[in-house]
Amino acid sequence: MTRYRKYALPLNLQLFADPPADPPADPPADPPISFDDLLKDKAHQSEFDKRIAKALETAKTKWDAESAAKLEEAKTEAGKLAKMNADQKAEYERQQRETKLSEREAEITRRELRAQALETLAEKGLPKQLADLLDYTDADKTNASIAAAETAFRAAVEAGVNERLKGEPPKAGNKGPGTSSVGENFAKAANDSGKAPAAALNPWAQ
Repeated sequence: MTRYRKYALPLNLQLFADPPADPPADPPADPPISFDDLLKDKAHQSEFDKRIAKALETAKTKWDAESAAKLEEAKTEAGKLAKMNADQKAEYERQQRETKLSEREAEITRRELRAQALETLAEKGLPKQLADLLDYTDADKTNASIAAAETAFRAAVEAGVNERLKGEPPKAGNKGPGTSSVGENFAKAANDSGKAPAAALNPWAQ
């Protein structure tokens, strides 16, 4: 009679194990903080209102001073003309024409620089209202004032966000490559809502 040996076959226990659990999903990233969200905080709204009031008061004082200076200048010029002879008047009028021509050219330059500044602000993701704070004397001063305004704006946004998040536990979340910065989101919200920096609300601004 033939005898058969029994051989134990290796058993793959992994086949009977539970399937691996799905990795935990990343928690959602914090939503961008908008300009309106910051103003919901009474402290931020109060500070914003104070700065607007101060800017309006400063602008009105400046406008009143400029108006008084122009009126006094007109009186002075009238007095000068009354004392001039024909040749002096002709020379004076020629100088006045040249001055006005230079002023018109400066205004054209200012408008062109402002248009370029608006494009630069948009490219940097900054509020278009910052254009009212810039120096349009020449291209170099315009670029320098854009850089200064950008630095001040981003610092203000960072300070506001830090104040808002103070005391809140940190939230994990991945930021995709196309996600905008807080400053850009803040700027977009300001542009969309029409809320401007204090100087942009100045009715006496040129």
